[in-house]
Amino acid sequence: MARRKTADTVEGVVRDVAEPSGLDVAALQARVAAVLAEDLYWFPVRHHSPAAARFVEAALQERRPRIVFIEGPAEANHLVKHILHAKTKPPIAIYSSYRDDGNVLGLAGIASPAPDIPARFSSWYPLLEYSPEFVAMKTAKEIGADVVFIDLPYHATIRAVTDQAPAEIDVPDHANVRESDHYFAASDLYRELAKAGGYRTWDEAWDALFEMRTFADHEDYRREMTAFCGGVRATTPRERMISDDTLPRERHMLRTIETTLQKQNVKPSDAVVVCGGFHVFLDRDDKEAPPTPPAGTCYSTVVPYSYFRVSQLSGYGAGNRAPQFYQRIWELRDDAAPDAYLIQHAVATLKQVRKSREPASTADAISVCQHANLLARLRGRPRPVLDDIHDALITCVVKGNPNEEGLHLREAMDHVDIGTAIGKVTPAVGRLPIVQDFYDRVDELDLSMIFEKEKNLRLDLDKRNDLARRQSIFLHRLRFLEIETASLLEGAAADFATGKIFRERWQLRWSPQIEAHLVEQNLYGDTIETAVLARFREGLVRDEAHAGKTCQRLVNAIQLDLPMLMQEVEATCGRSIDQETRFASLGQALGALCVLDRHAIHRSIPRASLESLLIRCYGRACFAIAEAANAPDDQHGEVVSSLLAVAEVVGRDQGLGLDRQLFVEQVRLTARASLAPFLRGVFLGMLVELRDLPSQELTKELRALAQAPVEIMTTAGDFLDGILAVSRTSLLVNADDLVEALDDLLRAAEWDPFLVMLPRLRAAFERLHRHQRDSLAANVAERYGLKKSQQLTELTTSAAAAARIARIDARVAEIMETWN
Repeated sequence: MARRKTADTVEGVVRDVAEPSGLDVAALQARVAAVLAEDLYWFPVRHHSPAAARFVEAALQERRPRIVFIEGPAEANHLVKHILHAKTKPPIAIYSSYRDDGNVLGLAGIASPAPDIPARFSSWYPLLEYSPEFVAMKTAKEIGADVVFIDLPYHATIRAVTDQAPAEIDVPDHANVRESDHYFAASDLYRELAKAGGYRTWDEAWDALFEMRTFADHEDYRREMTAFCGGVRATTPRERMISDDTLPRERHMLRTIETTLQKQNVKPSDAVVVCGGFHVFLDRDDKEAPPTPPAGTCYSTVVPYSYFRVSQLSGYGAGNRAPQFYQRIWELRDDAAPDAYLIQHAVATLKQVRKSREPASTADAISVCQHANLLARLRGRPRPVLDDIHDALITCVVKGNPNEEGLHLREAMDHVDIGTAIGKVTPAVGRLPIVQDFYDRVDELDLSMIFEKEKNLRLDLDKRNDLARRQSIFLHRLRFLEIETASLLEGAAADFATGKIFRERWQLRWSPQIEAHLVEQNLYGDTIETAVLARFREGLVRDEAHAGKTCQRLVNAIQLDLPMLMQEVEATCGRSIDQETRFASLGQALGALCVLDRHAIHRSIPRASLESLLIRCYGRACFAIAEAANAPDDQHGEVVSSLLAVAEVVGRDQGLGLDRQLFVEQVRLTARASLAPFLRGVFLGMLVELRDLPSQELTKELRALAQAPVEIMTTAGDFLDGILAVSRTSLLVNADDLVEALDDLLRAAEWDPFLVMLPRLRAAFERLHRHQRDSLAANVAERYGLKKSQQLTELTTSAAAAARIARIDARVAEIMETWN
């Protein structure tokens, strides 16, 4: 799409759209001139911009200031030396955490699951190799200047409950670096600019106006950027800046600058401020003091980060849409060939496409580059921006609908745009206690093979061995904390009969994300065990109203080896069971308690309290069955599994003295009340399994459906599916009756009703084991005159015809699958 003609400079662009955006040009020019004329040298940047980084470096090399003030977390000044260490390689992030131990904010129970659990908060400040802040730090080190972070600590912006009305309590989530991009994208200035320039996104506008634009020098860039940011600031309501903590942060920035200059006896002309462009216009006359950070436990460190986590696809608020693409721009900034970045990016994308077995050739790469250049010229740009390259790739490579045939290309574009780089941090920074505990446990438990090679490793454990038992506990804890290093392939069997009650099979794999995920758990404790305890208690409080989830946590407590919590969990389970009314939840709870009961002997679990929970849960589950009589379709699976769990308890009993007749009676009453064909089949099938109803009654009802009106007849598939979901063996004992009933049904059905029934009938028979289906097929064969089942496999046609028949049969099966 062509762009309308716009001014040659950003200042000119701002003037062009000033009137419709309500901007006073004369006032803006005066403000910009005042900022640029200050003795203190303000350099506006956009976070993660190679262009901004390049010009920051040039400005610092030319001015050679004594102090460089940077928009970074003030609590992390001591980390600058580690950020600049030779063994530290971006992408990295400054990580800060805060735990409100004394509940000074009053958010315990609001921002945490319970009043006795402290509220926890964390923030991340990512740095890429081309982040202007990182480049400013490196350049400051080269010229011998001090670096001072000036941003307000994140936890100082968390408002206490006493400062908010109950209905307005704001509970902040984990925060990333504070970005002013949202001001640009939401401003009237940008909206008018988008209309004039035809920009589809703020990123496209930025790249066209700044990233890919040619500037005379750093002063030219600084002047243009300051003018643009001034226009955005002038069209941003003050109320918005108050609501998102911009003004408190700017007060802290201003006080830090003034205090530092005075303390170090440095003239403003010997200092440079590198900050988001929005902040260069902070109010120099604002005398209000910045907020004081609340008391609590704070921690800051530098951790490895990844391109994906910086990217917008990861949900990062100040995201860079294409970290690897802009890394390529940064690396080729001095290349004599101006199109080098375009050629490399196009080739890399098409190479990735070929990994999906999609055709992409050298000719395609040439076409993409030519097309991107044509689009850039058509749109009035000196060089193609990422949007031009994307459009060129789709146009030249996709032969069809971009949303269908172009799916693999879009995936490849995302992959190459974002990249897979993961940073490293110097060991000198030290490890967080929880990270150190992880490595200590790995050594202690002889699991160091995880780090030897980046490939999947198989680990078979027999928990009768003490080392294997402790390894199992550790791996379960990592899995609970969602640390991506251990996957449980095969858990311990449910009972002794299998011979595998002590055995587990794990898959282990090293991942560069392990440390990053461990850092996120730092808020919960200094060791793996304490983090598990804290998160376990949070989950226990959160799920207390759901008996099924709460009792499952009792199972988890055994796997995680948390004996100190067993009594607390048992008490919570009891309360949850006594208050629960949902059958599906009670059935899930009963299933979890049965698992515990099987493990009670070798886990040394006191059976008295467990038996009490089982008996109480059984009784409440029985009386709750009626609640599931007409459950919605999406809950049918839960109803079936819960009903089977109750039936299993009745079948095993083991001296609990459970009232079997209570279960039978409640299932019978619910079957009468159920209007859902599938659930009616489930409840009647369960009565057959309980020997309360002869199987002939089920086949009788199937025959009745053959004579019913069409709209009722077509529910036969659902009814049979429900029966076979809980009762297979008992029904198949009288297979002759079942086959005869189905035969009557299918003979009575016209073609259209048959097609309606077919998917659910097929789904019903898919529930049978293969030998059960074979047995039923033999019965059908004999009914139609094939006396010996062997005749079913006799081939009376050519091999080629048989192969074709097999292919047709497979295709029919695929089509029928989609009908479900």
